[in-house]
Amino acid sequence: MENNLSEHPYFVRWTDPETGVPSYILAERVAPHQQSFYFTNRSLSADSRYLWFYAAFPPGPQKTLGVLSMDSQAPFVRHYPAAQFDDASPMVALVGDPRGPGCYLTMKNKVFFQPLEGEPQVVCTLDETWINGRTLGHLATHLTLSADRRYFLLDGKIGNHWWVGLGDTQTGEVEVLKEFGRNYNHAQFSPVNPGLFSIAQDWWIDGISGERFPFDLRIWLMSINGNLFEPLRGGDYFGHGTQACHEWWADDGTMCWTDYEQGVFEATVEDRTAVKVWQGPLCHSHCDPTRRYYCADESPYKWAKQPCKVLFYDRTIGKEIAIASGLPQPPYPRNAYHIDPHPQFSADGQYVIYTTTVFGKVDVALTRVEDVLARM
Repeated sequence: MENNLSEHPYFVRWTDPETGVPSYILAERVAPHQQSFYFTNRSLSADSRYLWFYAAFPPGPQKTLGVLSMDSQAPFVRHYPAAQFDDASPMVALVGDPRGPGCYLTMKNKVFFQPLEGEPQVVCTLDETWINGRTLGHLATHLTLSADRRYFLLDGKIGNHWWVGLGDTQTGEVEVLKEFGRNYNHAQFSPVNPGLFSIAQDWWIDGISGERFPFDLRIWLMSINGNLFEPLRGGDYFGHGTQACHEWWADDGTMCWTDYEQGVFEATVEDRTAVKVWQGPLCHSHCDPTRRYYCADESPYKWAKQPCKVLFYDRTIGKEIAIASGLPQPPYPRNAYHIDPHPQFSADGQYVIYTTTVFGKVDVALTRVEDVLARM
């Protein structure tokens, strides 16, 4: 397979005018709106063969799946209009998945698998008896798979009620582990410990009164056997310690998070000591497999007042450079499709994938890490 972005007919090269860092923007379209995945869920398959993305048709609210073959000698782009999902970020199938290459997503009370060819296939189902006629807000925030590939982690909402559970990939059944009277979401399996996951305490709005409720302790750790449910760092509540938001697991099992003002931190599950990696302010962050290189956006929450940036950081030399120094506002409200750059590293650490607006549309962009390092 020839994985050469500069020769791929479906990409257009764009160079940041301030830093000279080149990005490759997917110009071949299956929809007017094409967007990379949420930063915790990689858009590029681990073997770098397929780039998956969100596709939408504004002002229609529904997001669907699209995929690109990264082979510059045999390119294709496909759209899957039947693979529709809400805010839950899909998960690209891992290498060696028995179902083959494809992508997992949630629709209503089921986890589906979308293969490269054909219709979505049911994988797991939340029992209608447990739902009991109630309105299911969503089934998951963003899908992750346990380290032994046995379970999908689900975190759902029903009215002013939240729960976390396991979707068994072998039996297709969903087991609800715990129910909450406040918002817990963004659940993510540890990539190294199949029995451990993180879950985030989050703000929420009462569905009837409209009253907004804040959170205090953001990152919690929980075990699938129910023996553990505790905050990662008990002192990290708003106003004290690090104001943790936008957490993710590094590939080695280190927990990482962003404090909007202070920057990026990390801590091991064993030690729990917060180590500052990158000085803020920053918003959504991610790291490569070695945790030497980091990327982040700053900040889509300020987009109405200033252009958004996509940044790259080398922690070894303490140097930062912009991949995109000034992204213009999206052509429609960012809340319509959760339009943030959400930069992320590929599984092999060779690419940064993000959402860009430099062409006046919402597009998927890739930057080669070697090109970034050459400009630092």
